[in-house]
Amino acid sequence: MTNLLVTSPAEAGTLDEATDYLYRLPRGSKSVGLARAEALFRRLGSPQDVVRTVHVAGTAGKGSVSAFVASILTAHGFQVGAHVSPHVRTILERFQICGAPVSPTEFIDAVRDLAPAVDSVAATPLGTPTFFEATNAVAFSRFAARRLDYAVIETGIGGLLDATNTISRADKLAVITRIGIDHTRLLGDTAAEIAAHKAGILPVGGHAIVLRHHQASVRTTITQAAQRKHCRVDIIDPRDISCSVGPAGTVLHVGGTAYPLGLQGRHQGVNAVLALRAAQHLADRDGWRLTPEAIRTGLAQARLPGRFERHVVAGRDVILDGAHNNVKLVALVDTVRACYPGRRATWVLAAKADKDLQSVLAAIASIAGSVVGTQLPEDSAGPAAPCIPATAVAEQARARGLRAVAVADPSAAVEMALNLDAGPVVVTGSFLHLAAADGALTAVTAR
Repeated sequence: MTNLLVTSPAEAGTLDEATDYLYRLPRGSKSVGLARAEALFRRLGSPQDVVRTVHVAGTAGKGSVSAFVASILTAHGFQVGAHVSPHVRTILERFQICGAPVSPTEFIDAVRDLAPAVDSVAATPLGTPTFFEATNAVAFSRFAARRLDYAVIETGIGGLLDATNTISRADKLAVITRIGIDHTRLLGDTAAEIAAHKAGILPVGGHAIVLRHHQASVRTTITQAAQRKHCRVDIIDPRDISCSVGPAGTVLHVGGTAYPLGLQGRHQGVNAVLALRAAQHLADRDGWRLTPEAIRTGLAQARLPGRFERHVVAGRDVILDGAHNNVKLVALVDTVRACYPGRRATWVLAAKADKDLQSVLAAIASIAGSVVGTQLPEDSAGPAAPCIPATAVAEQARARGLRAVAVADPSAAVEMALNLDAGPVVVTGSFLHLAAADGALTAVTAR
Protein backbone atom coordinates (compact mmCIF):
# COMPACT_ATOMS: atom_id res chain seq x y z
CA MET A 1 0.00 0.00 0.00
CA THR A 2 1.31 3.44 -0.95
CA ASN A 3 2.00 5.62 2.07
CA LEU A 4 1.42 9.31 1.37
CA LEU A 5 3.18 10.50 4.49
CA VAL A 6 5.65 13.16 3.35
CA THR A 7 8.02 15.56 5.05
CA SER A 8 7.08 18.81 3.32
CA PRO A 9 4.07 20.29 1.51
CA ALA A 10 6.08 20.32 -1.72
CA GLU A 11 6.05 16.51 -1.68
CA ALA A 12 2.31 16.19 -1.12
CA GLY A 13 1.64 14.34 -4.38
CA THR A 14 -1.22 14.65 -6.83
CA LEU A 15 -4.97 14.27 -6.69
CA ASP A 16 -4.69 10.95 -8.53
CA GLU A 17 -2.12 9.64 -6.05
CA ALA A 18 -4.23 10.64 -3.05
CA THR A 19 -7.33 9.12 -4.63
CA ASP A 20 -5.47 5.92 -5.50
CA TYR A 21 -4.27 5.63 -1.89
CA LEU A 22 -7.87 5.59 -0.67
CA TYR A 23 -9.05 3.27 -3.44
CA ARG A 24 -6.46 0.67 -2.44
CA LEU A 25 -7.86 0.44 1.08
CA PRO A 26 -10.24 -2.49 1.69
CA ARG A 27 -13.80 -2.00 0.45
CA GLY A 28 -14.93 -4.37 3.18
CA SER A 29 -13.18 -6.34 5.89
CA LYS A 30 -13.81 -8.34 9.02
CA SER A 31 -16.66 -7.04 11.14
CA VAL A 32 -15.44 -5.16 14.20
CA GLY A 33 -18.50 -2.97 14.71
CA LEU A 34 -17.48 0.63 15.21
CA ALA A 35 -14.20 -0.19 16.96
CA ARG A 36 -11.91 0.28 13.96
CA ALA A 37 -13.53 3.57 12.90
CA GLU A 38 -13.39 4.84 16.48
CA ALA A 39 -9.71 3.90 16.71
CA LEU A 40 -8.94 5.70 13.44
CA PHE A 41 -10.82 8.85 14.38
CA ARG A 42 -9.34 8.87 17.89
CA ARG A 43 -5.84 9.03 16.37
CA LEU A 44 -7.00 12.11 14.48
CA GLY A 45 -8.39 13.83 17.57
CA SER A 46 -12.01 12.61 17.24
CA PRO A 47 -12.98 15.21 14.60
CA GLN A 48 -16.43 13.67 14.16
CA ASP A 49 -17.54 15.35 17.39
CA VAL A 50 -16.22 18.87 16.74
CA VAL A 51 -19.05 20.26 14.57
CA ARG A 52 -22.83 20.33 15.21
CA THR A 53 -24.17 17.55 13.01
CA VAL A 54 -27.24 16.41 11.11
CA HIS A 55 -26.92 12.63 10.60
CA VAL A 56 -29.00 11.17 7.75
CA ALA A 57 -29.88 7.50 7.13
CA GLY A 58 -32.31 5.72 4.83
CA THR A 59 -32.60 3.35 1.90
CA ALA A 60 -33.40 6.17 -0.53
CA GLY A 61 -33.32 9.93 -0.28
CA LYS A 62 -30.52 10.40 2.22
CA GLY A 63 -28.23 12.09 -0.29
CA SER A 64 -31.01 14.41 -1.44
CA VAL A 65 -32.07 15.25 2.12
CA SER A 66 -28.44 15.99 2.95
CA ALA A 67 -28.16 18.27 -0.09
CA PHE A 68 -31.34 20.14 0.82
CA VAL A 69 -30.34 20.57 4.49
CA ALA A 70 -26.87 21.81 3.57
CA SER A 71 -28.25 24.18 0.94
CA ILE A 72 -30.88 25.65 3.29
CA LEU A 73 -28.29 26.22 6.04
CA THR A 74 -25.81 27.74 3.58
CA ALA A 75 -28.51 30.09 2.27
CA HIS A 76 -29.00 31.28 5.86
CA GLY A 77 -25.36 32.34 6.00
CA PHE A 78 -23.82 29.39 7.83
CA GLN A 79 -20.58 27.63 6.97
CA VAL A 80 -21.75 24.10 6.23
CA GLY A 81 -20.01 20.84 5.35
CA ALA A 82 -21.74 17.88 3.69
CA HIS A 83 -20.33 14.37 3.39
CA VAL A 84 -22.24 12.39 0.77
CA SER A 85 -21.63 9.22 -1.24
CA PRO A 86 -21.08 7.81 -3.71
CA HIS A 87 -19.39 10.26 -6.02
CA VAL A 88 -19.97 10.33 -9.78
CA ARG A 89 -17.01 12.06 -11.45
CA THR A 90 -14.44 12.87 -8.77
CA ILE A 91 -13.90 11.78 -5.21
CA LEU A 92 -13.92 15.46 -4.23
CA GLU A 93 -17.74 15.42 -4.62
CA ARG A 94 -17.92 13.51 -1.33
CA PHE A 95 -16.57 16.45 0.66
CA GLN A 96 -18.69 19.57 0.16
CA ILE A 97 -18.25 22.90 1.94
CA CYS A 98 -20.88 25.56 1.31
CA GLY A 99 -22.07 23.74 -1.80
CA ALA A 100 -18.69 23.21 -3.45
CA PRO A 101 -16.25 20.28 -3.29
CA VAL A 102 -13.09 20.80 -1.28
CA SER A 103 -10.07 21.83 -3.34
CA PRO A 104 -7.62 19.18 -4.59
CA THR A 105 -4.93 20.71 -2.36
CA GLU A 106 -7.09 20.46 0.75
CA PHE A 107 -7.99 16.87 -0.09
CA ILE A 108 -4.36 15.89 -0.70
CA ASP A 109 -3.32 17.46 2.62
CA ALA A 110 -6.11 15.60 4.43
CA VAL A 111 -5.11 12.24 2.96
CA ARG A 112 -1.44 12.88 3.76
CA ASP A 113 -2.39 13.63 7.38
CA LEU A 114 -4.60 10.55 7.46
CA ALA A 115 -2.00 8.03 6.27
CA PRO A 116 -0.07 7.66 9.57
CA ALA A 117 -3.32 7.02 11.46
CA VAL A 118 -4.32 4.36 8.91
CA ASP A 119 -0.92 2.68 9.29
CA SER A 120 -1.22 2.79 13.08
CA VAL A 121 -4.65 1.12 13.14
CA ALA A 122 -3.61 -1.39 10.47
CA ALA A 123 -0.86 -2.60 12.84
CA THR A 124 -3.46 -3.58 15.47
CA PRO A 125 -5.77 -6.62 15.57
CA LEU A 126 -8.53 -4.35 14.20
CA GLY A 127 -6.92 -4.47 10.77
CA THR A 128 -6.64 -1.90 7.99
CA PRO A 129 -9.34 0.80 7.92
CA THR A 130 -11.71 0.58 4.97
CA PHE A 131 -12.16 3.03 2.12
CA PHE A 132 -15.40 4.31 3.67
CA GLU A 133 -13.86 4.73 7.13
CA ALA A 134 -11.01 6.67 5.55
CA THR A 135 -13.29 8.95 3.52
CA ASN A 136 -15.29 9.59 6.69
CA ALA A 137 -12.03 10.59 8.36
CA VAL A 138 -11.20 13.00 5.53
CA ALA A 139 -14.63 14.65 5.81
CA PHE A 140 -14.62 14.88 9.60
CA SER A 141 -11.07 16.22 9.67
CA ARG A 142 -11.71 18.90 7.06
CA PHE A 143 -14.95 20.05 8.67
CA ALA A 144 -13.30 20.19 12.10
CA ALA A 145 -10.27 22.07 10.80
CA ARG A 146 -12.55 24.66 9.18
CA ARG A 147 -14.57 25.00 12.43
CA LEU A 148 -17.77 24.94 10.41
CA ASP A 149 -21.13 25.89 11.89
CA TYR A 150 -22.83 22.63 10.85
CA ALA A 151 -22.00 19.31 9.20
CA VAL A 152 -24.47 17.14 7.31
CA ILE A 153 -23.33 13.52 7.29
CA GLU A 154 -24.89 10.77 5.17
CA THR A 155 -24.52 7.15 6.28
CA GLY A 156 -23.01 4.60 3.92
CA ILE A 157 -24.96 1.40 4.57
CA GLY A 158 -27.44 0.99 7.40
CA GLY A 159 -26.68 3.13 10.41
CA LEU A 160 -26.15 1.10 13.56
CA LEU A 161 -22.73 -0.24 12.51
CA ASP A 162 -21.96 2.43 9.94
CA ALA A 163 -18.67 4.25 10.53
CA THR A 164 -20.50 7.59 10.65
CA ASN A 165 -22.33 6.38 13.76
CA THR A 166 -19.24 7.18 15.80
CA ILE A 167 -20.65 10.71 16.16
CA SER A 168 -21.43 10.95 19.87
CA ARG A 169 -22.43 14.60 20.33
CA ALA A 170 -25.55 14.86 22.50
CA ASP A 171 -26.97 17.49 20.15
CA LYS A 172 -26.70 15.37 17.00
CA LEU A 173 -29.92 15.59 14.97
CA ALA A 174 -30.90 12.33 13.23
CA VAL A 175 -33.00 12.17 10.06
CA ILE A 176 -34.39 8.89 8.69
CA THR A 177 -35.68 8.92 5.11
CA ARG A 178 -37.43 6.24 3.04
CA ILE A 179 -36.78 2.67 4.12
CA GLY A 180 -36.97 -0.20 1.63
CA ILE A 181 -35.27 -3.46 0.75
CA ASP A 182 -31.59 -3.15 -0.13
CA HIS A 183 -28.25 -4.52 1.07
CA THR A 184 -30.08 -7.54 2.50
CA ARG A 185 -26.85 -9.49 3.01
CA LEU A 186 -25.78 -6.91 5.59
CA LEU A 187 -29.02 -5.48 6.93
CA GLY A 188 -31.65 -8.23 6.83
CA ASP A 189 -34.40 -9.49 4.55
CA THR A 190 -37.34 -7.43 5.82
CA ALA A 191 -38.06 -3.73 6.01
CA ALA A 192 -38.35 -3.99 9.80
CA GLU A 193 -34.89 -5.60 10.09
CA ILE A 194 -33.43 -2.90 7.87
CA ALA A 195 -35.22 -0.22 9.90
CA ALA A 196 -33.49 -1.47 13.05
CA HIS A 197 -30.15 -0.66 11.44
CA LYS A 198 -31.32 2.78 10.27
CA ALA A 199 -32.66 3.53 13.76
CA GLY A 200 -29.19 2.87 15.11
CA ILE A 201 -28.32 6.53 14.42
CA LEU A 202 -30.95 7.85 16.85
CA PRO A 203 -29.11 9.89 19.50
CA VAL A 204 -29.49 9.05 23.18
CA GLY A 205 -31.62 11.76 24.77
CA GLY A 206 -31.62 13.60 21.46
CA HIS A 207 -33.98 14.42 18.61
CA ALA A 208 -34.88 12.86 15.28
CA ILE A 209 -36.95 13.63 12.18
CA VAL A 210 -38.41 10.43 10.70
CA LEU A 211 -40.44 9.78 7.56
CA ARG A 212 -43.54 7.74 8.37
CA HIS A 213 -43.39 4.25 6.85
CA HIS A 214 -46.48 2.51 5.53
CA GLN A 215 -45.63 -0.76 7.31
CA ALA A 216 -46.65 -0.97 10.97
CA SER A 217 -43.69 -3.25 11.74
CA VAL A 218 -41.25 -0.57 10.58
CA ARG A 219 -42.99 2.13 12.60
CA THR A 220 -42.92 -0.10 15.69
CA THR A 221 -39.23 -0.86 15.24
CA ILE A 222 -38.32 2.82 15.10
CA THR A 223 -40.64 3.77 17.95
CA GLN A 224 -39.16 1.11 20.22
CA ALA A 225 -35.61 2.16 19.35
CA ALA A 226 -36.48 5.78 20.13
CA GLN A 227 -38.03 4.80 23.47
CA ARG A 228 -34.95 2.80 24.47
CA LYS A 229 -32.76 5.81 23.71
CA HIS A 230 -35.16 8.42 25.14
CA CYS A 231 -34.99 10.11 21.75
CA ARG A 232 -37.76 12.54 20.79
CA VAL A 233 -39.09 11.90 17.28
CA ASP A 234 -40.97 14.13 14.85
CA ILE A 235 -42.88 12.03 12.32
CA ILE A 236 -43.35 13.42 8.80
CA ASP A 237 -46.28 11.83 6.93
CA PRO A 238 -45.66 11.80 3.16
CA ARG A 239 -49.41 11.82 2.56
CA ASP A 240 -49.54 15.39 3.89
CA ILE A 241 -46.98 16.71 1.39
CA SER A 242 -48.08 18.52 -1.77
CA CYS A 243 -45.67 18.55 -4.68
CA SER A 244 -46.22 19.05 -8.42
CA VAL A 245 -43.94 17.79 -11.18
CA GLY A 246 -44.00 18.63 -14.87
CA PRO A 247 -41.81 19.54 -17.84
CA ALA A 248 -41.01 22.89 -16.19
CA GLY A 249 -39.69 21.27 -13.00
CA THR A 250 -40.69 20.30 -9.46
CA VAL A 251 -42.52 22.61 -7.07
CA LEU A 252 -43.18 22.02 -3.36
CA HIS A 253 -46.31 23.61 -1.91
CA VAL A 254 -46.12 24.52 1.79
CA GLY A 255 -48.67 26.70 3.57
CA GLY A 256 -49.84 28.39 0.40
CA THR A 257 -46.28 29.09 -0.79
CA ALA A 258 -44.73 27.47 -3.86
CA TYR A 259 -41.04 26.53 -3.66
CA PRO A 260 -39.25 25.41 -6.86
CA LEU A 261 -36.83 22.60 -6.09
CA GLY A 262 -33.33 22.13 -7.46
CA LEU A 263 -33.83 18.34 -7.42
CA GLN A 264 -36.57 16.79 -9.53
CA GLY A 265 -39.44 14.40 -8.71
CA ARG A 266 -42.36 14.01 -6.31
CA HIS A 267 -40.10 12.08 -3.96
CA GLN A 268 -37.92 15.19 -3.76
CA GLY A 269 -40.86 17.07 -2.29
CA VAL A 270 -40.80 14.57 0.58
CA ASN A 271 -37.02 14.93 0.94
CA ALA A 272 -37.32 18.73 0.93
CA VAL A 273 -39.91 18.67 3.73
CA LEU A 274 -37.67 16.41 5.84
CA ALA A 275 -34.85 18.90 5.29
CA LEU A 276 -37.06 21.87 6.13
CA ARG A 277 -38.20 20.25 9.36
CA ALA A 278 -34.58 19.51 10.26
CA ALA A 279 -33.58 23.12 9.59
CA GLN A 280 -36.52 24.38 11.65
CA HIS A 281 -35.42 22.22 14.59
CA LEU A 282 -31.87 23.60 14.37
CA ALA A 283 -33.17 27.17 14.20
CA ASP A 284 -35.42 26.68 17.23
CA ARG A 285 -32.67 24.94 19.20
CA ASP A 286 -29.77 27.19 18.27
CA GLY A 287 -31.51 30.56 18.38
CA TRP A 288 -31.72 31.70 14.78
CA ARG A 289 -34.66 32.21 12.40
CA LEU A 290 -35.62 30.58 9.13
CA THR A 291 -36.51 33.20 6.51
CA PRO A 292 -38.76 32.61 3.47
CA GLU A 293 -36.18 34.11 1.13
CA ALA A 294 -33.35 31.85 2.31
CA ILE A 295 -35.63 28.81 2.30
CA ARG A 296 -36.55 29.53 -1.32
CA THR A 297 -32.90 30.00 -2.27
CA GLY A 298 -31.75 26.89 -0.44
CA LEU A 299 -34.39 24.61 -1.93
CA ALA A 300 -33.89 25.95 -5.45
CA GLN A 301 -30.09 25.76 -5.37
CA ALA A 302 -29.77 22.24 -3.96
CA ARG A 303 -27.74 20.02 -6.28
CA LEU A 304 -26.55 16.43 -6.13
CA PRO A 305 -24.57 14.69 -8.90
CA GLY A 306 -26.28 11.73 -10.51
CA ARG A 307 -29.82 12.43 -9.28
CA PHE A 308 -32.01 13.17 -12.31
CA GLU A 309 -29.09 15.11 -13.75
CA ARG A 310 -30.35 16.50 -17.04
CA HIS A 311 -28.18 17.30 -20.10
CA VAL A 312 -29.13 18.36 -23.62
CA VAL A 313 -27.01 16.60 -26.24
CA ALA A 314 -27.60 16.94 -29.98
CA GLY A 315 -31.10 18.16 -29.24
CA ARG A 316 -31.91 15.17 -27.00
CA ASP A 317 -32.50 15.24 -23.25
CA VAL A 318 -30.16 12.82 -21.47
CA ILE A 319 -30.90 11.99 -17.84
CA LEU A 320 -28.14 10.58 -15.63
CA ASP A 321 -29.49 8.92 -12.49
CA GLY A 322 -27.74 6.45 -10.21
CA ALA A 323 -30.94 4.60 -9.18
CA HIS A 324 -29.79 1.14 -8.11
CA ASN A 325 -32.55 -0.24 -5.93
CA ASN A 326 -36.29 -0.65 -6.39
CA VAL A 327 -37.27 2.33 -4.23
CA LYS A 328 -35.03 4.68 -6.22
CA LEU A 329 -35.98 3.19 -9.57
CA VAL A 330 -39.72 3.58 -8.98
CA ALA A 331 -39.10 7.24 -8.09
CA LEU A 332 -37.02 7.71 -11.25
CA VAL A 333 -39.70 6.18 -13.48
CA ASP A 334 -42.37 8.37 -11.88
CA THR A 335 -40.23 11.47 -12.50
CA VAL A 336 -39.51 10.58 -16.14
CA ARG A 337 -43.22 10.04 -16.73
CA ALA A 338 -44.11 13.39 -15.15
CA CYS A 339 -41.40 15.38 -16.93
CA TYR A 340 -42.03 13.78 -20.33
CA PRO A 341 -45.77 13.02 -20.39
CA GLY A 342 -46.87 10.69 -23.17
CA ARG A 343 -43.30 10.00 -24.34
CA ARG A 344 -41.21 6.86 -24.19
CA ALA A 345 -37.58 6.90 -23.14
CA THR A 346 -34.55 4.98 -24.33
CA TRP A 347 -32.98 3.35 -21.30
CA VAL A 348 -29.24 2.71 -21.10
CA LEU A 349 -29.19 0.10 -18.38
CA ALA A 350 -26.44 -1.55 -16.35
CA ALA A 351 -26.86 -3.55 -13.16
CA LYS A 352 -24.69 -5.22 -10.56
CA ALA A 353 -25.04 -8.98 -10.31
CA ASP A 354 -26.78 -8.79 -6.92
CA LYS A 355 -29.64 -6.65 -8.27
CA ASP A 356 -33.04 -7.99 -9.34
CA LEU A 357 -32.97 -7.18 -13.05
CA GLN A 358 -36.50 -8.47 -13.55
CA SER A 359 -37.85 -5.90 -11.09
CA VAL A 360 -35.88 -3.18 -12.87
CA LEU A 361 -37.29 -4.13 -16.26
CA ALA A 362 -40.81 -4.39 -14.84
CA ALA A 363 -40.51 -0.86 -13.46
CA ILE A 364 -39.36 0.73 -16.73
CA ALA A 365 -41.42 -1.32 -19.19
CA SER A 366 -44.40 1.03 -19.30
CA ILE A 367 -42.34 4.02 -20.48
CA ALA A 368 -39.48 2.32 -22.33
CA GLY A 369 -39.15 2.71 -26.08
CA SER A 370 -35.89 0.79 -26.30
CA VAL A 371 -33.29 -0.63 -23.94
CA VAL A 372 -29.55 -0.54 -24.54
CA GLY A 373 -28.05 -3.13 -22.24
CA THR A 374 -24.53 -2.38 -21.10
CA GLN A 375 -22.24 -3.28 -18.22
CA LEU A 376 -20.21 -1.55 -15.54
CA PRO A 377 -16.73 -0.34 -16.40
CA GLU A 378 -13.56 -0.95 -14.49
CA ASP A 379 -12.61 1.88 -12.16
CA SER A 380 -9.22 2.94 -10.91
CA ALA A 381 -9.54 0.64 -7.90
CA GLY A 382 -9.65 -2.42 -10.16
CA PRO A 383 -12.61 -4.39 -11.50
CA ALA A 384 -15.99 -3.08 -10.49
CA ALA A 385 -18.32 -5.28 -8.50
CA PRO A 386 -19.57 -8.26 -10.54
CA CYS A 387 -22.19 -7.09 -12.98
CA ILE A 388 -24.80 -8.58 -15.27
CA PRO A 389 -23.35 -8.87 -18.81
CA ALA A 390 -24.75 -6.49 -21.40
CA THR A 391 -26.00 -9.42 -23.46
CA ALA A 392 -28.00 -10.75 -20.51
CA VAL A 393 -29.55 -7.32 -19.85
CA ALA A 394 -30.67 -7.07 -23.48
CA GLU A 395 -31.88 -10.67 -23.57
CA GLN A 396 -34.04 -10.27 -20.49
CA ALA A 397 -35.42 -6.97 -21.82
CA ARG A 398 -36.42 -8.66 -25.08
CA ALA A 399 -38.09 -11.44 -23.08
CA ARG A 400 -40.38 -8.73 -21.68
CA GLY A 401 -41.30 -7.57 -25.14
CA LEU A 402 -38.95 -4.58 -25.24
CA ARG A 403 -36.73 -3.68 -28.14
CA ALA A 404 -33.19 -4.13 -26.90
CA VAL A 405 -29.57 -4.20 -28.03
CA ALA A 406 -26.39 -5.03 -26.14
CA VAL A 407 -23.38 -2.67 -26.14
CA ALA A 408 -20.77 -3.68 -23.58
CA ASP A 409 -18.90 -0.38 -23.49
CA PRO A 410 -21.04 2.10 -21.50
CA SER A 411 -19.82 5.13 -23.43
CA ALA A 412 -20.63 3.49 -26.76
CA ALA A 413 -23.98 2.42 -25.32
CA VAL A 414 -24.94 6.05 -24.72
CA GLU A 415 -23.96 6.97 -28.27
CA MET A 416 -26.08 4.10 -29.56
CA ALA A 417 -29.06 5.32 -27.50
CA LEU A 418 -28.79 8.80 -29.00
CA ASN A 419 -29.42 7.23 -32.42
CA LEU A 420 -32.55 5.36 -31.31
CA ASP A 421 -36.13 6.66 -31.11
CA ALA A 422 -36.86 10.33 -30.36
CA GLY A 423 -37.61 10.61 -26.66
CA PRO A 424 -35.32 11.25 -23.71
CA VAL A 425 -32.37 8.98 -22.97
CA VAL A 426 -32.13 7.71 -19.37
CA VAL A 427 -28.79 6.32 -18.16
CA THR A 428 -29.21 4.40 -14.92
CA GLY A 429 -28.53 1.28 -12.86
CA SER A 430 -25.40 2.30 -10.95
CA PHE A 431 -23.40 5.41 -10.07
CA LEU A 432 -20.34 3.70 -11.60
CA HIS A 433 -22.21 3.76 -14.89
CA LEU A 434 -22.72 7.53 -14.95
CA ALA A 435 -19.14 8.70 -15.09
CA ALA A 436 -18.55 6.50 -18.13
CA ALA A 437 -21.52 8.15 -19.85
CA ASP A 438 -19.85 11.55 -19.57
CA GLY A 439 -17.31 10.60 -22.21
CA ALA A 440 -20.02 9.91 -24.74
CA LEU A 441 -21.86 13.15 -23.94
CA THR A 442 -18.67 15.17 -24.35
CA ALA A 443 -17.75 13.44 -27.60
CA VAL A 444 -21.16 13.94 -29.18
CA THR A 445 -21.35 17.59 -28.08
CA ALA A 446 -17.92 18.31 -29.59
CA ARG A 447 -18.92 17.10 -33.06
